[in-house]
Amino acid sequence: MGLVKTTEILKEANDRSYAVGAFDVVNLEFLEGVLAGAESRRAPVILSLAQNHLDYVDMETFAGTLLRAADRASVPVSVHLDHGKDLDTVIKAIRYGFTSVMIDGSTLSYEDNLYLTRQVVRIAHAAGVSVEAELGFVAGREFYSHGKDATGSNVETTATVYTDPDLAADFVEKTKVDFLAVSVGTVHGLFTGQLQLDIPRLKEIRKKVSVPLVLHGGSGLTDEEFSLLIAGGISKVNFYSELSHAAVEAIKKALATDPGVTEITGVLSGMKDAVRRIVEEKIHIWGCYGISGAYASADESGGTDRRLLGLV
Repeated sequence: MGLVKTTEILKEANDRSYAVGAFDVVNLEFLEGVLAGAESRRAPVILSLAQNHLDYVDMETFAGTLLRAADRASVPVSVHLDHGKDLDTVIKAIRYGFTSVMIDGSTLSYEDNLYLTRQVVRIAHAAGVSVEAELGFVAGREFYSHGKDATGSNVETTATVYTDPDLAADFVEKTKVDFLAVSVGTVHGLFTGQLQLDIPRLKEIRKKVSVPLVLHGGSGLTDEEFSLLIAGGISKVNFYSELSHAAVEAIKKALATDPGVTEITGVLSGMKDAVRRIVEEKIHIWGCYGISGAYASADESGGTDRRLLGLV
């Protein structure tokens, strides 16, 4: 199938009441593990690159790798910018060929979030690229300006701002955003406490908002919690922390098995399979295995040529 538009993947998910994983990838082992898991389950998948990982990954270089891998895949794959925090980064992602971008104004005032999102939608839609925004705030370990102290150290943020259903409807109408990340009680990172998921709130948002809904903070949720969230209207699950934890554990196991190892390939050898196993498990839970839809090609955008915008 290869590279397709994110909107096509999520339209199918929204119409058929399952969820698709947007897995953050940070290296080739993650990329290969995610695609291997998706292909083994015959499932659509979204390859996601988060802005907070750009200190580790060069976007321009990695974008080409993601897009080539997506194009060669036997299942529908799209490429997404996760948690874009500023216009410059979002425009770069559009320029490099991402099929969708997220602009995260969740820490801004409602008016400022609205203004920033409308700017991004205007630019992205002209280039045939879809846009995700966030309304409300999903707490957890954040790596953005609001998640660092005065010394630049990472700090834990704990205040969750739940999404207001009426504001969500107003926001989608005024911004024309393609899908919306909502806050209903999940947290970023691996959370070991008891979550207070607000499923009635999610269902009310679903009634008032027509675009697909996105869940951030998917790591650590139980099968039952995922079932409730997907039944309540979630079509896209952002997922990273469990993959990262599994990758670290694979490295630890390799080092423990052979403490004298000197080849980095030996240390990283188990990472791909560790990622693949989790991807396969989550795809089964989210109900998107064995899915084959009539997806439009990513270059059948119908939008303005990116060259006319000075983006390429």
